[in-house]
Amino acid sequence: MPGSELILDTGGWLMALAGQEPYASALNEASRPIVPGLVLAEVDYHLRDRRREMRRLLEEVAAGEYAYEPPTLPDLERAREMDQKFGKLKLGLVDASIVALSERLGIHRVLTTDSAFVVVRFGPGWSRALELVVPPPRARKRW
Repeated sequence: MPGSELILDTGGWLMALAGQEPYASALNEASRPIVPGLVLAEVDYHLRDRRREMRRLLEEVAAGEYAYEPPTLPDLERAREMDQKFGKLKLGLVDASIVALSERLGIHRVLTTDSAFVVVRFGPGWSRALELVVPPPRARKRW
C-alpha cells in the first residue's frame, strides 16, 4: 500500500538501505517510515564498521526523513509482557518493543525479515496481527 506509515525493524531497514528489493521499494513508498529507538541502536551495531554510513543515517533521522520514536516506559512494560507471552519465540526487547510501539501508535505495517512477527498477536484479546509488508524469507514463494 504506497504512501502508508511503516515501522522499521533492523533486518528490513538494513536490506532497504542496501538497495535489496522488495525492501527498498517498501521503504521508498512509505509516507512515514518510523524508526523505533531500540532499532536505531541495533542498526548502529550492524554498521559499526561503516561509521560514515551510520552518520549519514543519523543526519537523515535528524532532518526528519524518518520519524524517530524512542520507547516510553509503558512501551517497555508492554514489551516485557509480549516477551513473556511469546516466550517460545524468544522475541527479545527490540522485537517486543516494536510490537508495543505498533500497538501504541496504531500502525501495524512493519518492514522486517523476522518470521517471528508472523505469529505475534497484541491488542484486546491478543487478536491483532502485524502486517509484514514483505513476506519473511522462509514464507516467500520461490518461482
